[in-house]
Amino acid sequence: MWLLKRRQTGLAIFTAIALANIALPFAFSVDLPLMPPLDKETITSLSLLFFLFLFRRKFQVFKPGLVTMMIVGYFLVAIISVELNTDAVMVKGRFLQGLTHYDALSNVIRMFLWMTPFFLGRHFLNNIKDTETIFKALVLMALFYTLPMLIELRMSPQIHNWIYGYGPTDFMQQVREGGYRPIVFIGHGLGLAFWFSTCVIAAFALNKNKVRVPWLSGTKLIVYLMFILLLCKTWSALGYAIFAIFCISKISPSKQVKWSLLLATLILIYPISKTSGVFPGDEIVSKIYEFNAERAQSLEYRFQNEDALLTHALERPYFGWNGWGRNRMYDEYGKDITATDGRWIIEFGVHGAMGFIFYYVILLLPLYYAARNINFIEDPKDKVYFAALALILAIGIIDSVPNSGMVAMHFLLAGALLGQAEYVKKQKYLLKNEKTESNKK
Repeated sequence: MWLLKRRQTGLAIFTAIALANIALPFAFSVDLPLMPPLDKETITSLSLLFFLFLFRRKFQVFKPGLVTMMIVGYFLVAIISVELNTDAVMVKGRFLQGLTHYDALSNVIRMFLWMTPFFLGRHFLNNIKDTETIFKALVLMALFYTLPMLIELRMSPQIHNWIYGYGPTDFMQQVREGGYRPIVFIGHGLGLAFWFSTCVIAAFALNKNKVRVPWLSGTKLIVYLMFILLLCKTWSALGYAIFAIFCISKISPSKQVKWSLLLATLILIYPISKTSGVFPGDEIVSKIYEFNAERAQSLEYRFQNEDALLTHALERPYFGWNGWGRNRMYDEYGKDITATDGRWIIEFGVHGAMGFIFYYVILLLPLYYAARNINFIEDPKDKVYFAALALILAIGIIDSVPNSGMVAMHFLLAGALLGQAEYVKKQKYLLKNEKTESNKK
């Protein structure tokens, strides 16, 4: 409420969602009747919707067009999935109840709240000029966050436990290479490193446009942030940052957006090949064993777990198993033994192939519209920011295959990219019409 009263609407929304991600407790929720569990993402979405309504900041959720058709289709898939899973299931001694119409309504509400940042970004962050302010805010958050990160690198991941009274994840998962991976309030070393790599990309885009952030020069800032990211001991996040820095520094913004669309689309070959049974997982693991046995064992476990989940998911391939843990695996005692790392396998297990398709089409469409409309942008600095947003979204899609992928802040940025692409196209169309009318006169 304070942010929306005191700050420009788009910046207030971004700040609220970003701070919720990095400051509120992880894996904690309140389960109310008729509502999905309210965690730090959904309760922030609800709060924003309430205060936007209270302050009469109107916005259009379902704008006409292909994106809205895909979103409505995704909601319908969730409803159909519930209606096809009304039967109770007994899995190795564990009873899993059937779903009801109540669950269908709860599902739609949950998905709407999950997509609220996307809607808000599309409407309130559709001006490319706002991106510079957002990137500055991201970099400042990253700078302040390095202090608790450094504490956890030295003392082990304990700040969440000190502040909120519980550890959000398995401690041993954060032990890496003789040290620790920080988690602070994001909940896992992977998630924190991925968020931090997004901040590094934002910092480099600002540096490309010669925009300074307080306290440090552009080069010193990037070196410092990259050093902290290196200490996170998450090589995928470090690789994302290096890849983005290379693209921003060496490739034109137009080509960056096109490459982002191409790579984000090509990465889906992995889940498609896994589903069709042609992915050479065993061959890849055997090759990695030659260089690093520990990494190979970790990858082999991931592949085996995905194969088990996929076998179960293919029993209901089109609309999935939906909720109540029906998409997961259990041992003979009914204990949940599932490790669902990739967002794609979660989506495939819960909503089936149809949900998987709609989910990724919704995320790919902003990249498609960005690639079509980036040449309408005249200011070179705006092009840099626009392309950086496309890179962030593409990396989020790529990371959703091995890991959980994007958080609410990234969906907000995805919506912003879509809104900016639509706005640029609209402005170009209006300018063209004005010139036509002027020539007629």
